[in-house]
Amino acid sequence: MNCMLSFLKQKPMVLLLGCMVFIASGCHKPDSKPSTFSATPYSYPALPDYVPPVQMYIPADNPETVEGVALGRDLFYDSILSSDYHHACASCHHQDFAFTDRGKPLSFGVNDSIGTFNSMALFNIPWERGGFFWNARAPILDSQIVGPVPNTKEMNLPWSSAVARLQASPMYPGLFNKAFGTTTITKELTVKAIAQFLRTIISYNSKFDSVEQGLATFTPTEHLGFELFFTDPVANTDPSNKTVGLNQRLPGTGLDCFHCHATADFVPELIIPNNEVLMNDGLGTINLKVPSLRNNKFSAPYMSDGSFATLDSVIDHYDHGIDPTSPYVSSFMYAKKYTIPGTQTQLATGNMNLSPTEKAALIAFLNTLNDYSLLTNPAYSNPFLH
Repeated sequence: MNCMLSFLKQKPMVLLLGCMVFIASGCHKPDSKPSTFSATPYSYPALPDYVPPVQMYIPADNPETVEGVALGRDLFYDSILSSDYHHACASCHHQDFAFTDRGKPLSFGVNDSIGTFNSMALFNIPWERGGFFWNARAPILDSQIVGPVPNTKEMNLPWSSAVARLQASPMYPGLFNKAFGTTTITKELTVKAIAQFLRTIISYNSKFDSVEQGLATFTPTEHLGFELFFTDPVANTDPSNKTVGLNQRLPGTGLDCFHCHATADFVPELIIPNNEVLMNDGLGTINLKVPSLRNNKFSAPYMSDGSFATLDSVIDHYDHGIDPTSPYVSSFMYAKKYTIPGTQTQLATGNMNLSPTEKAALIAFLNTLNDYSLLTNPAYSNPFLH
């Protein structure tokens, strides 16, 4: 009882001290509000004025940041995303081959599984149109990145396992925190990081770009190729002109390449509807994208199946290897476009009938589209080798 009375007598003092402690602690507020996460904005290099502003193509929910790009670069080159720890995104996209697969017609994934399509080059992705992959099955970049990790012919690792590996890594939680303000790793954030890196791989430093900016000039052979590429054909309508047959393309006149390979990226021009960006493979089963012609020297073999080893064979195919009557040939292709009855310039044949001089000139011009700096730019290289 005495103890109880003693406690009751002391209780007001205890309560008073408690209030004083509470009030005192309330007086020591943090010096500032809790800081919100903020990564460092990434700055793109200056681009030629004929290239649309890159900011037009950066999604609002995944802005480019220095930390996000660095994380994406690590993930692109890290084999942690494959089931056997031996395959990375970079295994089929090598920088020294314009991010294609080192001259292979088809790529090999985990367990030596053979892929379906030739590995496509990776550059100037912000300006990509018509979908991703050869058959454009991925409408946006994020959905393209999602596919290869669980694909049994590629990296063969369920995303749940990939995320668990990254989360358990001593390296990645901290990097994700720097990039996205959280140490909790998800598939979505992993994809966003890789997308940020891929969008920074820019290639506008070819001889063609130098010529366009007044910093260089074409050789006579390159200039002839330029004219062939960017102008329309003219038919011989003069019976007395015996250099070529009647209604054949006059030598030196154009090949109309520029509608399906328009500048600045040498992909179909914007006035062509998206459903026409895809060219049928001739089998009537799938439609295939028109790839960029930039960096063509580094991205052989050509076509979706890598069936043409050289530019010579590609040009021969378009010169005289296309059947204009085939329902699977796009109406934008030379062979069909200029043999359709009633067209403004109607030719007697879908063959271009290129002379050796014209063929050499066309190849010379195409070689001006190669950007050698892309192959050695340290910003795109393997970070684990430095």
